[in-house]
Amino acid sequence: MPVLVMCQDAENASELRQQHHAAHAEYIDTVLALVCVTGAMCQTPNAIENDTQEGTCFIFDTDDMAVARKLMKYDPYAQAGVYSEVAFVKFNPSAGYWISGIPGVMPGTGKNNG
Repeated sequence: MPVLVMCQDAENASELRQQHHAAHAEYIDTVLALVCVTGAMCQTPNAIENDTQEGTCFIFDTDDMAVARKLMKYDPYAQAGVYSEVAFVKFNPSAGYWISGIPGVMPGTGKNNG
């Protein structure tokens, strides 16, 4: 069962994110085999309306919570204090076009690739 990690941004996250982006991107490249998906989170109405990042979500391809915690421990963003809170949750995907098992459907699009 994959691990879902939700990271809430610290107050000065935008500035820290800019400073440490290159190191974070390099790090993600080294662990990409364990990253199902990652991306920005926009939670509050203002952030949603303005596409303002307020955090980051990761889904790691591991059923070992210790592995997920280690992946986050060595992330340069986490080390720099970009995240004020990090929550780890076991995630059991059970439905949706990403896991539909329908041949010819491109993951993430719901469209036939044939």
